Amino acid sequence: MDLSSYGTGVIAGAVTFTGMVVVFLALIGLWAIVALFGRIFSARDHKPQAPAQSGKPAAPSAPVSAPKGNIQAAMQIEEGISDEIIAVIAGAIAISSGGVGVIRSVRRVCEVRSSWAQAGLMQNTQPF
Repeated sequence: MDLSSYGTGVIAGAVTFTGMVVVFLALIGLWAIVALFGRIFSARDHKPQAPAQSGKPAAPSAPVSAPKGNIQAAMQIEEGISDEIIAVIAGAIAISSGGVGVIRSVRRVCEVRSSWAQAGLMQNTQPF
């Protein structure tokens, strides 16, 4: 095909338009694939489970209630850990366990580094 009859601007515009159309079609295709996989996996994860056929009817489960009184009295908390940190830890455990997790104690983890590891950490984390 002879393109010498078209101006440089027309050719540049056509190439730019074609490139943008190809990129957007590819993005739409990738979005459709990801959405399809998302629906497949969410349908598989949320499939209702059949109750066990043991011959006995399933007993209704009792709702889980929070203990009465001061929650901090029931668990052991190390000195120096603020109430805000305890609240964040308790919230994270409640979300990740569906509200059935129990905190028995909260303490700091002692992390011992050698002097070489500490020097490397200091060197690599210094501001510019």
